[in-house]
Amino acid sequence: MSIALAGRTALVTGAASGIGAALARHAAAQGMAVAACDRDAAGLAGLADELTAADVAHVVRPVDITDVDALRGFAGACAALPPIALLFANAGILRGGSILEMPIDAWRSLTEVNVIGAVATLQAFVPAMIALGKPAHVVVTGSTGSMTCGPSLGAYCATKHALWPVVEALRAELEGTKVGVSLLMPGAVSTPMFDAIDPDRPTPADSLSPSAVAERAFAGAQAGHAKILTHPAYVERIGARFGAVLTELSAADDDRRHLIGTSALG
Repeated sequence: MSIALAGRTALVTGAASGIGAALARHAAAQGMAVAACDRDAAGLAGLADELTAADVAHVVRPVDITDVDALRGFAGACAALPPIALLFANAGILRGGSILEMPIDAWRSLTEVNVIGAVATLQAFVPAMIALGKPAHVVVTGSTGSMTCGPSLGAYCATKHALWPVVEALRAELEGTKVGVSLLMPGAVSTPMFDAIDPDRPTPADSLSPSAVAERAFAGAQAGHAKILTHPAYVERIGARFGAVLTELSAADDDRRHLIGTSALG
């Protein structure tokens, strides 16, 4: 379905910096009103100043997406804007550490923000988008970590993996409505997200700017893609990973058949 953007609202969580701020700016450039929230009040203030200077209708508010009551209050404030056409459940955090050594509180923080916070955002805004009955779209920010994993990033990737079934189930549940949903899977992006765990990490050669990611997210939403992958090179890498998983499953099944055959002979 074609989604008319001008004159409607884009709502972005995690909008104080990085991909979120780029999504908000891109929405404004499309003639949309902007609703934006984040825990970073200072970063949000800068975004609000930009939107005010550009004469863009907006509601910008510090909100912790793990606080359901705060999200409801934000939703109430957003009612002053035109109806939502695009919802970007983008807020997320990164923590690094080994599976055996990462503090449980860090696991809880990752899960609360990256998974529960995303679901709370969907519950706060999607029902009204459905009820409106106009074409609209939801984009949930996962990661290439939704498909891959690596040392010291197991906890983060686990939360991003969790968003895959959340989005697939929601996509099925939204059939018959005019609201679609996509999982955005960014690869390397030029943001300070990794600074907290690896300040000396060199910038990957294939890094994209947040604005480039925002453009791809908007294009994917408009096209109704189930998955929006910013780095196509990952297709081959993920194909190899899933192929290896199928090989592992096949080997396990062969072992099972062998054991059953051996038992029968005995």
